Amino acid sequence: MATVTAQDYLKDAKWVKRSFAVFPLLDIDKSGYVSIDDWLLWIENFKKAAPTVSGSKLEKLHLATLKYTAAAGLTVGVEFNKEQYLQGMAVMCAAEHEKVKRGGSKLAILNEYTSAWYDCIDTDGDGLVSEEEFAVVLKSANFPESATKAVFAKLDTNKNGKLE
Repeated sequence: MATVTAQDYLKDAKWVKRSFAVFPLLDIDKSGYVSIDDWLLWIENFKKAAPTVSGSKLEKLHLATLKYTAAAGLTVGVEFNKEQYLQGMAVMCAAEHEKVKRGGSKLAILNEYTSAWYDCIDTDGDGLVSEEEFAVVLKSANFPESATKAVFAKLDTNKNGKLE
C-alpha cells in the first residue's frame, strides 16, 4: 500500500473545499488567522452557551483540542492563515492515515477530538445532536443564527432532524 502524504490531501479538491469551509468557524476573532487562543475561546464561548455541560466533558474537550491542534503544528504563540491551516491539517491527516496503515487505532487524534465535541454538544445524552444542540456550537463560534438551519440541513444527511 502506497504512503499517503500531505500533498495527496492537498490535491483532493473535495477535501480542500471542506477544510477551507471549516476555517471561518475556527477563526473566532475573525482576524484571518487561527491560533490556539481561537480554539480555546471557542470552548469558553461554548461553556457559557451550554452551562449544563459537565466540567469533566469540557476538560476532555480542552485536552483533545490541544492534542489535535499540536498534531497540525498549531501551538501556543503560533497563528495560521487559511493556507497554513490547510497545510497543517493535511500533515496531521497524512500522519493519522499512516498510523492506521501500521495497525494503530483508526484516526485516533481526529476521533478523540470529534468525540469530545460530540459528547459536549449532546447535552440531553440521547446519543444524537438536535438542531437546537448544534445551534449552540455555531453560536459559540460567532456564526449568525441564520446559518444554523442551512449548516444543520447539510450535515443531517438522512434528514431525520438529528446528527448521529
